[in-house]
Amino acid sequence: MLPPDVEIAPVGGDVDRGPRALILFWVTTGVSIVIIALRFLGRYMRKRTGLDDWMMLITVIHYILFVAILTKVIALGGLRHLFYLTPQERVKAVKWTWICQPFVIMGFATGKLSVGILLYRVIGSTTFWRKWSLCFTVVSALVFSIVNVALTFAQCSPPSALWNPHLVETGEAKCWPPSIQTNFAIFVSVWNILTDLFLALLPATFLYNLDLTLTKKLGLCVLLGLGITAAVFASVKTMFLTSLNERSDITWETYNLYVWSGLELFVIIVCGSVPPIKPVYDHFFGKPEVSTANATGYGRYGSDFSYPNSEPRSRRVTDLSKTPDDDQVELSMSPIRSDAVSTHSTTDSLQPRRDDKYSPH
Repeated sequence: MLPPDVEIAPVGGDVDRGPRALILFWVTTGVSIVIIALRFLGRYMRKRTGLDDWMMLITVIHYILFVAILTKVIALGGLRHLFYLTPQERVKAVKWTWICQPFVIMGFATGKLSVGILLYRVIGSTTFWRKWSLCFTVVSALVFSIVNVALTFAQCSPPSALWNPHLVETGEAKCWPPSIQTNFAIFVSVWNILTDLFLALLPATFLYNLDLTLTKKLGLCVLLGLGITAAVFASVKTMFLTSLNERSDITWETYNLYVWSGLELFVIIVCGSVPPIKPVYDHFFGKPEVSTANATGYGRYGSDFSYPNSEPRSRRVTDLSKTPDDDQVELSMSPIRSDAVSTHSTTDSLQPRRDDKYSPH
């Protein structure tokens, strides 16, 4: 029988999974920067930038900070077994392991908020339940994320006991059972999954009312419902949240949690930016064609789901200057009204009225 203070070497020896993780994180970071640049280019092409764009930019910044801090963790040996780290390395590695968590947690929230704001503008004057259920869902996800971050550091008093267990052993600090914070983190993750599913499925509840072909409706559903991919990644990540209980070897046990958390946030950035990037794709790869969008002055390149390529307006173009119809036109949709009122085709506005008369020049 070994004394209780004697540690046993982990099976597999001293393995550093840091370099492998660095490749993954910095490649996805580079792609995220390109994606957000293309998003703002698409907005610039149609002379409008919305609050959803700035929220997604904040999400990318969260991801960059998360990866930057995790890079420091890896440099300190943070993805190796604690057994092979010196006491000083353990304290530093675990400290930065905890510090990087708020950035990815808040990134989930701001990413969903960005998608929610975009959908809110698209649904326009649709039914009451859609608008307020959308507001409740994304705001609650934001609130739960903030509480999750607060609980992460409030579980120990002082918080430094999270990375310096000696304070607890000497009675200088007190900590809650790890299961309290872990269980709440699991709850927040499940709520985020439900939020992703809600945001992905919400467009299907109003697209059926539009006077579009079935193919176009399905295309719009896919375009606006890509967030379901984030729900899949979040589901995998949730399975690894219990690793937060493994404080005895937290640097090793949380590897999968960090990898899947980073991938989930990356998917949110990509999928949430696909609709705003459409004008860039259409500009370079779309074929010029005569369409309703062209006839009404919106867009030059062939895509049934293009954004408008409007001329600069005299008023200052900000998120507040946009109307719901602006975003509906971006997707070549008729204005979305309440379910009681059937929508009309965008081509109706191009037909001359019977009582129209020629005015003298």
